[in-house]
Amino acid sequence: MIAGESQYIEIYKKQIPKVIYDCLKQVMMLDLSRIKDGNLSILGYRASLESPFTEEASYRKLEGHKKFIDLVYLIKGEERIGIQPYSCRQEEVEAYPDRDLYFYKGKEKESSLYLTEGSFIVCFPEDLHRPLCKSGQGIAQIRKMVVKLSLIHISEPTRHA
Repeated sequence: MIAGESQYIEIYKKQIPKVIYDCLKQVMMLDLSRIKDGNLSILGYRASLESPFTEEASYRKLEGHKKFIDLVYLIKGEERIGIQPYSCRQEEVEAYPDRDLYFYKGKEKESSLYLTEGSFIVCFPEDLHRPLCKSGQGIAQIRKMVVKLSLIHISEPTRHA
């Protein structure tokens, strides 16, 4: 898992895979206030611009993916994401292989990561996550971009020189 703030993207440049840096830069260059929610392409990768509401964590499911990496960029609001390492995964309770979406029954202990405007998280298949949990600000509408990076296309990530 990688998490950070977009204001430091140039510092991260030599530390993260090139494809992740390139996608983040592309997302940051867009005037997202002028783009309606929906599906779009970021450097050839499938992306979705969304404005969902956060919820109580107990209503959210622990999810993971097997073929894609999630790159989530928070545009507006605050979102808490529950995080459990893959080793905490217990049993798969729902599976949607056509969407590469799997829900798990996790262990009780879970870490939290708070995304604020301009921050991002990259969840690899080993990173189970519970998105859209309310933060300390309570239940609220947020806006975010989720880019799906295929493991097939980035199996050998290159770094910037």
